[in-house]
Amino acid sequence: MGCCFGKGDEELPPAFDPVIGLSEKLKSGGVHVAGNVISGSGSILGDSPVLQDKAYFEATLQQPGSFAIGVATRDAPLDEVLSQEKAPTAWTFTNKLQGTPVDVGDVIGCALDQGDYPVQVYFYIKGKVVHQISGIRGEVLPAFSVDDGAVLEANFGGREYSQGMPSGFQGIIKSMSLL
Repeated sequence: MGCCFGKGDEELPPAFDPVIGLSEKLKSGGVHVAGNVISGSGSILGDSPVLQDKAYFEATLQQPGSFAIGVATRDAPLDEVLSQEKAPTAWTFTNKLQGTPVDVGDVIGCALDQGDYPVQVYFYIKGKVVHQISGIRGEVLPAFSVDDGAVLEANFGGREYSQGMPSGFQGIIKSMSLL
C-alpha cells in the first residue's frame, strides 16, 4: 500500500507562501539592492501590489540618513525620497517630516488597512503607532526611499518580524496568476 498511501508518521512539508521582494524594474537608477538591503539615492517599490485587506511589512534602519517607508502607486516619482508633499501618489513615514527620532537599529513597521474606508496606513516604531495617514487611493506597493547615506533592510516576512505584527494583520501575500 506504500504506492498510494503514505505512512501515518510522515510529515508533510509546510505550505509555501512566496514572500514578495524588491522590484528590479520599479526603482531609481541610484538605488542599490543587495538581497533586501537598500542603499544609494532614490526609491524602490516592492515587486507585488498589496491586494489583501490588512497587510504588514517593516524595515530596519542600518545606517543613518534620509529615508522613507510606506506605500506608493506604480507611477510615483522614484528619483527622490518619497513623501506626500512631493508625490500625491506616495504615503510614507520619513525621518524629516514626522519629528519622531529613529536610531540605527530601529525597526519601522508599516501596516496598511484596506478593509475599511478610508484606507489607512499606520507606522510603528518599537511596537507603538507613531504616525497614521488616511485616504490612500489606488493599487499600492510597498515603497522605500534612501538618501544621504541611509541604508534600510526590508522585511516582508522572509524572517520573523522584529516588533511583531499588529492584531489582524498579516505579511503581504504575493499576487500570482492561477492561469
